[in-house]
Amino acid sequence: MNQRVKKMKDSLRISKYPLCIELFRLANESLDATGGEPMVIRRAKLHEHILDNITIFIEEDDLLCGSGASKPFGMEMQYEYGVWTKDEVESLKSEIYTITPEDEEELYQLNKRFADNALNSNLVDALSQSLGMNDRLWPFMKSGCILPPWKDRKGGSGGGFAMSGYGLGPGFFLVCIDFERILKEGAKSILTEAEECLKNLRYTSSDSIDKQHYWEAVIRVFKAWVRFAGRYADLAEKMAAEEKDPVRQAELLEMARICRKVPMEPAETFREAMQSFWFTFLMACPSPTTTAGRFDQYMYPYYRNDIDSGRITDDEVLELLEIMRCKIMKINRVSGKANRAKNSGMAKWYNWTIGGVDADGNDATNELSYLLLESALDTQLPHFTITVRVHKNTPEKLMLKALEVVKSGLGMPAFLSDKSYINFFTMGGMPLEEARDYCATGCVDGNIPARTRSQVVTFFIIAQAFDIFLHDGYCRYTGEQVGIHSGDVTKMETFEEFKAAFYRQMDHLMHLAAERNNVELIAERSLFPDPFRSALMKDGVSSGKDMLDRHFSFENGSLLGAVGGVNTGDSLAAVKTLIYDQKKYTMAQLLEALNADWEGYEKMRSDFIAAPKYGNDEDLPDSLVAEVYKFFADTCYSMDTAYDGKVTPNAISISAHQPGGACTGATPDGRKGGEILADASLSPDHGKDTHGPLAVLHSAMKVDQDPYQGTLMNMKFHPSALKTEEDRKKLGAMIKTYLTHGGKHIQFNVVNREEMVDAKIHPEDHPELVVRVAGYSAYFTRLSGAIQDEVINRTDHDIQ
Repeated sequence: MNQRVKKMKDSLRISKYPLCIELFRLANESLDATGGEPMVIRRAKLHEHILDNITIFIEEDDLLCGSGASKPFGMEMQYEYGVWTKDEVESLKSEIYTITPEDEEELYQLNKRFADNALNSNLVDALSQSLGMNDRLWPFMKSGCILPPWKDRKGGSGGGFAMSGYGLGPGFFLVCIDFERILKEGAKSILTEAEECLKNLRYTSSDSIDKQHYWEAVIRVFKAWVRFAGRYADLAEKMAAEEKDPVRQAELLEMARICRKVPMEPAETFREAMQSFWFTFLMACPSPTTTAGRFDQYMYPYYRNDIDSGRITDDEVLELLEIMRCKIMKINRVSGKANRAKNSGMAKWYNWTIGGVDADGNDATNELSYLLLESALDTQLPHFTITVRVHKNTPEKLMLKALEVVKSGLGMPAFLSDKSYINFFTMGGMPLEEARDYCATGCVDGNIPARTRSQVVTFFIIAQAFDIFLHDGYCRYTGEQVGIHSGDVTKMETFEEFKAAFYRQMDHLMHLAAERNNVELIAERSLFPDPFRSALMKDGVSSGKDMLDRHFSFENGSLLGAVGGVNTGDSLAAVKTLIYDQKKYTMAQLLEALNADWEGYEKMRSDFIAAPKYGNDEDLPDSLVAEVYKFFADTCYSMDTAYDGKVTPNAISISAHQPGGACTGATPDGRKGGEILADASLSPDHGKDTHGPLAVLHSAMKVDQDPYQGTLMNMKFHPSALKTEEDRKKLGAMIKTYLTHGGKHIQFNVVNREEMVDAKIHPEDHPELVVRVAGYSAYFTRLSGAIQDEVINRTDHDIQ
């Protein structure tokens, strides 16, 4: 990296992250003034008020205007999700977050001001009216079957969100907006289209006035966005007038020129395209799952034209990409205590997808694909994350470059299967050419830019559902009846009867989870229209509808994420082997042992641990894990959503396997109550895979992964396993074979176990140790102790 980037990277070393209240203050001011107006207009005016008034700044050495908060590294308190109570704020202050006493006091006043306005509501308020107050659903919300478990009928799981970015929340929307349209046509094309729609509006249908309000909102927000860029132009010019260094003065004047042009006008150069993209990205945040989509595809024409004309060099392009990495490191988010447990290490998923095929099925790799990888290798920063799409003709050169980055210890890029993801979309009715344009949103969740969106994503803990089944619908975590009476397991005479009863219970609990998602879909639709992102969807202006009020041709608005499927499959294998086949133990004995958390049943526990386990290419556990995932997917596709589609299955964990395990009692795979579950979705349980990486992949390939929007496979290698280019070629071939023969995703940690162990004891000596947790990389020392142990305890593999 050059000296500029080195200085910017060095500036990232801070110990405390500031919590900011300026955005919340501005939101309150606007909401106070707009009571009674249509919600989409209230939200547009709120967005406008923030863009016109929030504090802006340009940091030393920066070449791209725009930061995510009113202070460097800041996270703005959000109003949309829930209230930050004093105990939750104290919890933040005890960790790596800070807030000034004055701001903290004002935060509580703003909370009260917001809550006391009867015209205002946040998401938890809205959800509590249906989920917290419904006696049928309330026990389920507390049960730990979905995360985080609620602890209060009105307050939910506690806490809110604080995030970076100037867009409208809330939540973890998995969507890739149309960055390319802004680059090619500018914001003026959106404004022109909306103004034309408004001009041609005739009040002849029941939704005519709603469309009027929507188009008015789009115009208001996009004009404010252009003014926002103009504010940066004014600031850059002011700073240039005061700057003594002629080089920096020229840089500031060029930044001002560009901000006067984009995003209103189309970008013409790579530098202009980078600034236009960055302004758009900031408006797509504060969602922590904001994706850049296929960045190497839509940015390539600007790169190619500038290179061919001699306007830019690869070194200058790399500098801009590395500056962007440094800026992304300052875009952060934090949530309440319960949510933080499933998003350990300041988890965020700003995903840049590279490679893959084009609309005609040809390899789409280009020079920018390699430069993006080089930017990660050079800076050694964990964000933004990079994901490589792999197909049968992916160049070996790209695989080697990607694995060079993996070898450095960053835990990225992840690798996705074009075959499986494209199958997922075409099975759902997407045209092949559109399906080929998919990108990773969030960590590994596929979506089609501007054409599909996932709105609500809920983690479902299959292992907890299994425990509830073992106890006839009774939840040991809450001490309440949560599920149906699926039967006394001690009286089930065959394994098939046992398994069928489990699936009845799981079906019931999954339907409750689907209802919970529908409540959130409906609440967000009424509370949180977002004219900016909505306008940048396919037909986003002409439809006259917010994206939360539209049915898309491929409807994947509601996702259920499977967690603990491997533990459940292993548990089923142990029950079949030791109780029904060998008859070594009775079901009554197993229940006694589980209820005692295996205490006093150590010999019995060792037998259950020794039962066949997934990840060793053994048909019994592999087939049962595959069956669990098939049942989960089939059940999802049988359940209706509020958008007239079906629930979409997903299988990732982030760090949800830790709090999911904390809610789940002892399980028949030998796991003790409260212990962490298997990570990811297709990774074997910790230490249970003993036959090498190929056996793990063979086991995973027995699971039909195509029906899932995303699955996740973690593997760990010691750095010595990838010493040579030949080692990387072997691993590259293994990845490609897996991803073209049934696998969907794979990613790697290449890290020394001893270093991680020492970093846990002496974190001050390892501030830049990066590991891959789930679909994101993070600094090891920022992870919770439980997740640190989980990463340490993953099996070390060697190249075979």
